[in-house]
Amino acid sequence: MRSNNGIRSLIAATAAIAVATAPLLAVAQTTGTQLTPVPITVAPRPAVQAQPQASTNHAPVPGGQSAFPAPVADPAYRTSASAMPAVPLPTRARIYAGQAAVYTLPSGLKRVAVGSGEMLEVTNVGPRDLIMMGMKAGSTTVHLWLQNGKQLQVQVDISENDAVSLAETIRTLLADVEKINVHAVADRVVITGQDINPGIGSRIDAIQKIYPTVLNFTTADPVGMRPMVQMDVKIMEFDTNALEELGIQWDNVIRGPVAGIVKDFTNNNYYRINPEQSPANGVLLPNKLQGTQAFFGIATQIGSAINLMMNKGKAFLLASPQLSARSGGQAKFLAGGEVPIPVPQGFGQVTVDYKEYGIKLDIEPLVNFNEDISTRILAEVSRVDPTVTVQGVPGFTTRRTESEINVHAGETIVISGLIDSSAQQDAKRLPLLGDIPILGKLFRSDGFRGNRTELVMFVTPRVVTPGSQENLDGLERARQIQERGQQAMPRRNKDFVQ
Repeated sequence: MRSNNGIRSLIAATAAIAVATAPLLAVAQTTGTQLTPVPITVAPRPAVQAQPQASTNHAPVPGGQSAFPAPVADPAYRTSASAMPAVPLPTRARIYAGQAAVYTLPSGLKRVAVGSGEMLEVTNVGPRDLIMMGMKAGSTTVHLWLQNGKQLQVQVDISENDAVSLAETIRTLLADVEKINVHAVADRVVITGQDINPGIGSRIDAIQKIYPTVLNFTTADPVGMRPMVQMDVKIMEFDTNALEELGIQWDNVIRGPVAGIVKDFTNNNYYRINPEQSPANGVLLPNKLQGTQAFFGIATQIGSAINLMMNKGKAFLLASPQLSARSGGQAKFLAGGEVPIPVPQGFGQVTVDYKEYGIKLDIEPLVNFNEDISTRILAEVSRVDPTVTVQGVPGFTTRRTESEINVHAGETIVISGLIDSSAQQDAKRLPLLGDIPILGKLFRSDGFRGNRTELVMFVTPRVVTPGSQENLDGLERARQIQERGQQAMPRRNKDFVQ
């Protein structure tokens, strides 16, 4: 009895060692296209009666290849793996690196051959259960020999990431976006949707840079509901007539020199008496004068003075348009006309081009989420110059400025410096005396008269919506104008009939 028990214990220990070392021989590494058979010998286990052991005899493989028997896992590991959900083995399997996929075979497994052991590990955990472990991204094949005599070949594609988990991550990133669908297709994540605004499109582009397996099948919104910007423009012209007279301006009649004494009749801080025939000629003097003052002049009642004068003109409002443009769009304004210009072509033909002139304004606004406005402004003032002609075609005088600025909504932009000037200079002098070197400046008056026209533009951008106050005020003004027009029409028709 003791000898039988010892033999049984030795057999059981040998079987346990053989079964425990079986997973280490699970996959045979390939060299080229040849597979080296790895025989596995499993001793009988009297304690286990339900599981039949696979035969260790090698069956011939078509094509001259060789295979090895399917590795059998430890009973404890097999019990744990059997609890995992298993699916029928497909002809093409897709897993990701690090995933352990369990598949159910139609019959017991006898042998298995793996094309690339670096990409995939295959382990048999039961009579009909198979585990595929993705190791590295790529594609390989698995050939299976079943106990019922059939053979199966499976194409296995291993991807870097789990497409299902990645799709869930992208759904979280785009949870606030409507009209977006995210789903996993094979090892890819596909994003679909229509009428996507540019802001969402830029977010999807950023996601694609992080996850290259993401495919963007969305279409952009052809309308693009971007913020509207209304430009209140006032174009004003300042006509400045500058008259600068430098020197001493003399009266036409010289009555000789004069001398005298000046003294106040009343000495106080409130008023003083100024005689009508005063040499001061109405010049404002302080109310309080200390003592007696002497006066000497080389001419009488001439009002000699040094003049420095600038006479400013009035401001004229030329135009007050209201321009509207989408954020990122363009608004244009032209107050002027077009001049036809003949352009010679080949074979004696002549075409006509048109050159615009006048006041031209191009505005390109861009609005962010805080309603800050970045505006590019091109202002140009041009006119026909008849003094310059080439073959009957006139020239143009152009003043242009281009700038790009940032403002808050409601702030005003001032564009100035578009100046058109013409000058005229004349001199008035006394005969002979005005020609005296150095001292002649005392007897000469140089006059400079300049006509300067400066164009100033005031641009006030505002972000408007259908419900904004600016838009409502405009609708109200339009309604009032329409009502006044309807009220005036019956009276005009009545007067016309009479």
